[in-house]
Amino acid sequence: MRQLFFLISLLSFAVAKSQPFSAYNDLRQQFYVFDNGAINQLEHLIPIDYKIGRSAVAYLDNQRIFKMYRDGLVTTINDMYTTNFEVSDYLILYKSANMVSIIDGSDVVLLSKLCNRYAMGDSVVLFYDMNRSSFNGYYNGKITELETFLNLRDNDFTFDSTVKVSDNIGAYINYNEQFKVFYNNVSEVLENQPVRQFQVGRNIVAYVDINNIFKIYYKGQSFTIDPFAPKSFMTGDDVVAFQGNDGYFRIFYKGILTTIGYYDPHYQVADRIVAYADPNGFFKVFYEGEQTVLDNYYPEKLKAGYNSVVYTNKGNTLRMFSKGKVYDVTTMSLLDMRLDYDVLQYKVGLNAFKMFYNGNYYN
Repeated sequence: MRQLFFLISLLSFAVAKSQPFSAYNDLRQQFYVFDNGAINQLEHLIPIDYKIGRSAVAYLDNQRIFKMYRDGLVTTINDMYTTNFEVSDYLILYKSANMVSIIDGSDVVLLSKLCNRYAMGDSVVLFYDMNRSSFNGYYNGKITELETFLNLRDNDFTFDSTVKVSDNIGAYINYNEQFKVFYNNVSEVLENQPVRQFQVGRNIVAYVDINNIFKIYYKGQSFTIDPFAPKSFMTGDDVVAFQGNDGYFRIFYKGILTTIGYYDPHYQVADRIVAYADPNGFFKVFYEGEQTVLDNYYPEKLKAGYNSVVYTNKGNTLRMFSKGKVYDVTTMSLLDMRLDYDVLQYKVGLNAFKMFYNGNYYN
């Protein structure tokens, strides 16, 4: 409890606008964080684990002390009690034994003293409280009881097939086999029978109902997309890409359906990005309703997330699409690269880490 009050006092300042982060361990085993153009050394020894969010970096240091870096400061959350943690755009969730808590902005919220199942998005958490035998949702500082059970069976709420969370929304099949959505702190029944499959993204749920009808729930409105189940579909932020049963590849974006063509597509959806090969084999990106050509072939390997896509083309150029712009970052041989939101980190030597963000280089 003393640690909790200490943490709250350290977090009492106003939270600044989210900054772009990345992190790495150098050849000397020192831990560095890239923070909006500045590179700061946080630890002299490699942390046991670290995870990067949009507003903070959380990590277990070499002695298993759980810490958070945000706004230029390192805060100790607890000493050797954290067994697991997750980081998203706005939340840090950490588990000590079976007690689950989150850091949401300047607030520390105890979700449950006894919890063994949970799923977290950017700003929402769905979790099962074993003490209360209740299934709950957390969003925007409020815990909402969604379902109450006298006895939870082992096969209920497996959190991999019946409960899914993304960004600001969650969907689940309850013990009565109803399909429900948790959105803006409200639980709503979408189907009174279990669905065959479903995926979630920001503001959106795509699913195939019991009658094999393909539907999309978007910002409180339900759309019947196809009377037949698609051959495949992927869901992101305000977007669903799918190959219909009729063979056409289409993209649903903010209520508008765009037909790309009749073919068997290579495609990937990550956050706001749809990366795909068009009918002529050209590599394109669908972003905020616009299509951009990146290359004349679809690459075997690419990384995509948030507003960005990166890959190395046949000319050995590291190319990046980010926020509607295309950059040729480097032609140097790469040892490694990673994408943290829209921050591209790449390694060109044994200890040469470089960052690329918003068209600017940092090292």
